[in-house]
Amino acid sequence: MASSSNDPFIIATLIFRSQQGRLTAGEQEKLDAWISASNENRQLWVKLNNPDIQQQHVRAMARFDETAALERFLSNKPATSNIRRMQFLHKWKWAAAALVVALGVSAYFLLAHRGQNGERFGGKLAHDIAPGKNGAILTLADGTQLVLDSLGEGKIATQNGTQISLNNNELKYDASAATGEAALNTITTPKGRQYHVILPDGTEVWLNAASSIRYPVAFKGQERRVKISGEVYFEVASKSWQPFVVETDQIKLEVLGTSFNVNTYNDEKTIRTTLLTGAVKVTPLPGMLPATRHKVLVPGQTAVLSRPDASEAATLTVTETPDPDKIIAWKNGLFNFDGMDLYSVMRQLERWYNIEVQYVGKPDNVIFKGKMHRNTNLSDVLEVLETMDVNFELKGNILYVR
Repeated sequence: MASSSNDPFIIATLIFRSQQGRLTAGEQEKLDAWISASNENRQLWVKLNNPDIQQQHVRAMARFDETAALERFLSNKPATSNIRRMQFLHKWKWAAAALVVALGVSAYFLLAHRGQNGERFGGKLAHDIAPGKNGAILTLADGTQLVLDSLGEGKIATQNGTQISLNNNELKYDASAATGEAALNTITTPKGRQYHVILPDGTEVWLNAASSIRYPVAFKGQERRVKISGEVYFEVASKSWQPFVVETDQIKLEVLGTSFNVNTYNDEKTIRTTLLTGAVKVTPLPGMLPATRHKVLVPGQTAVLSRPDASEAATLTVTETPDPDKIIAWKNGLFNFDGMDLYSVMRQLERWYNIEVQYVGKPDNVIFKGKMHRNTNLSDVLEVLETMDVNFELKGNILYVR
């Protein structure tokens, strides 16, 4: 039997209480002794306290649904008062959180001694796929295409007096010497790429994988107009005299100065505009709905435009979005799978890892939970998802889902 000083669950409890600021003096002494006992312990302590290295916790939480487990437990117990039930729930949540940390520590010890060549997915994973990265293709007004992630720093082009340069792999425009009619540029991100660009007016734009934005190299006239596809996040420079207009194939968005996310992927059933700050007017383009059927969003709301099909007409509704950060998790380098079904998750993986997903039979449409960093290999993501009784097999660039 392991001594208490090396028991993963005891150490995990101390680590968890430390992260909550609830250690007693005696517990702190025990934790300090464990950290000092070996370089391995010290490295694990650093990892568990680094917000960028939390994958073991996510994997453990994906395996464990504490609410469902609690309900199963209580269903076998005599009826209790609401007060006692609430007290038990509170204690259970703390225990579940401690268990997540404990499983993370236990997994660390297990993996650290397993070696680097252990098989995953029952040996089905013959190779791995790296995550996407920053990169895009810039198409100039004359049709010239520049692969931005292969160019060096500094000026890369001039369009009608507007200087275009790269700085830390970010595209910037200087329109101070712009002349004549503004040329149009297009930035396109293939699958497996995302990109950040600062437009000539100072508006910042983030493009998710398989997305695009078309814009003038200098904004002139009474409005600033761009056209997008895919998924794009905006932080619009405020210019009350020159409204900012975003167009897709189905909607028009009118803003002054605000931050919002637009998801208009063709393989999604809806077009979603989520407002974080400011105000946005959402208007379906002619042919979708009557032009008068617009919606004005306030922060924390999402406009949802359904795509028409043979049986149903398009609809435009507004829903409350209690956690807007979940919507822009991709922009912040994260997958947020909370509440997402299997097919929605697979569409995200297709875009980010540049793979093709094929379904074998009719897999259960399970609902996932948890977050992961997008800078992780595909194998690590699949290892998490398989804890929900979904099976994967990767052959070449095709991911089979069973």
